[in-house]
Amino acid sequence: MTLYLARDFARMNKNLLKQIKENKQLFDRTIEQEQERKRILENQNEELERKVVQRTEQVVSQKAEIESKNRDILDNLHYARRIQEAILPEIKLIYKTLQESFIIYFPKDIVSGDFYAFSQKNGKVIIAAADCTGHGVTGAFMSMIGTALLNQIINEHGIVQPAKALEELHTGIAEALKQNHNDTELRDGMDIALCSMDLEKLELTYAGANRPLWIVRNGELIVVKPDKTAIGGFHANRHVTFTDHVIQLQKGDTFYIFTDGYADQFGGPNGKKFMSGQFKKLLTEIQSLPMRQQEEHIKDKFHQWKGELPQLDDVLVIGVRV
Repeated sequence: MTLYLARDFARMNKNLLKQIKENKQLFDRTIEQEQERKRILENQNEELERKVVQRTEQVVSQKAEIESKNRDILDNLHYARRIQEAILPEIKLIYKTLQESFIIYFPKDIVSGDFYAFSQKNGKVIIAAADCTGHGVTGAFMSMIGTALLNQIINEHGIVQPAKALEELHTGIAEALKQNHNDTELRDGMDIALCSMDLEKLELTYAGANRPLWIVRNGELIVVKPDKTAIGGFHANRHVTFTDHVIQLQKGDTFYIFTDGYADQFGGPNGKKFMSGQFKKLLTEIQSLPMRQQEEHIKDKFHQWKGELPQLDDVLVIGVRV
C-alpha cells in the first residue's frame, strides 16, 4: 500500500511539475506577446506622431500660403476699388451743380457692379444710375466698360438725348463683348436709368432700360416706367429702341433713380425683402427733409432693415430736388 501511494505521489508530483513548467512557458510567451504588442503600439504611436507632426506642418504651410494669397487678392481688389472710384464722377462736382441731391453707393463686395454717371454737355446735365450683370469683380468689369462707353457717347459724340444714348450704349456693349456673334457665351449686360436735364427750363428727359424714374410732387409719387429691355445681354444681336419721356418739372419736385439692390435687401423682423412698395412709402414720408438728411435717413433705414443679414446686392440710390 505504501509503495502504491509513493508511486501515485511521485506521478502527481511529476504531473504538477510538468503543469507548472507549461504554465511558466505560457506565462513567458504571454509576457513576450505583451512586450511585442507594446513595442508595436509604441512604433505605431511614434509613426502616428510623426505623421501628425508632418500633417500639421503641411496644414500650417498651406494656411500660410492661403493667407498670403488672400492678402494678395484683397490688396488687388482694394487697388481695383481705387481705380473704379477714380473713374466714377467726383461726387463733390455733382453736388456743386446739383446742390440739393445725394448719391448713396454701397458695393456688396469691395468693387461694385453698380455705377453712376454724370456729365454736363450742350447745356444739359446728364445723370444715370446703372446696374450691371453680377456684382464683385464680374460686375466691376462691366461697370468700367459701361462708364467708358457712356463717357464716349456723351462727352465725345455729344449725344445728350437719353433714348439715343441708351441705343448707342446697347450697340457698344454688344460690340465690346462680341455679343453679336452667335457662338459667344458672354451675355452680360446692364439695366440703367438715364436723365438729361435743362435746369433753366426745369425740363427733364428720361429713358430707362428696366430701371424706372420716380418723381415725388406735392406728396404724391409718380412712376415713369422704363422700357422692358436690357442693355446688351441676350438681346444684343438685335436692334433695340428706347423711349424718351419728357417731364416738365416744378420747383420743389424731387426725383429718384436707383438700382434694385435697396428694395431687394432681405431683413426686417421676418427676414423678407424690403420691396418697392415700402421703398416708395419711405421716400414719400421724408419729403419734408433736406436732401442730405434724406440721404442719412435712407442709409439708416437700410442698415436697420438689413440687421445682421448679409448685403444681397450692390446698392445705388440717387435723389435730386429741383
